[in-house]
Amino acid sequence: MSQLKESDQQENETSLWVQSALSGSIKSFEKLYQKYHRRVYLYAKRMTGSIEEAEEVVQDTFVKTWQNLNSFRAESKFYTWVRRIASRIMIDRLRIKNAKVWQESTEYEDVYPVAHVNAGEQRDLEKMVAQLPEGARNIFVMHDIEGYSHNEISEMAGVAVGTSKAQLFRARKLLRTRL
Repeated sequence: MSQLKESDQQENETSLWVQSALSGSIKSFEKLYQKYHRRVYLYAKRMTGSIEEAEEVVQDTFVKTWQNLNSFRAESKFYTWVRRIASRIMIDRLRIKNAKVWQESTEYEDVYPVAHVNAGEQRDLEKMVAQLPEGARNIFVMHDIEGYSHNEISEMAGVAVGTSKAQLFRARKLLRTRL
């Protein structure tokens, strides 16, 4: 019972800080940052696997949080909203990173290690993956290339686990058909 009261008290405190920050209080926003930056960092570190990227995600997340604070509707907990911002930032970074890999890669095997595939076939396969519909391509890359689970993809992309599985199935089916 006391844990429930403590949780409610913390949410009330967070709500007060949000309201104060909406009124322009930088000190209140600093309190929100102090309370949540570690959780965002740990989440980003788990998802990116990189300390540097996680730190950048935290910075970008709280800049966007400040910029969009007026759109927080308190329909969910504040941290849930902040985490969704962090997820979107990581997805955007992944898209940019993958676009650079596609452009910079001269050999398909650098991106997708495939045994017994010659260079021409590698380029063809790379082009086929690039031509997949965006949703299917993103899920395919996140799951089959980056190694994220459907639960992680669901959190990062803001889609249902079933949608992630369906998009992966679609991507694989399209690739098989084109191969």
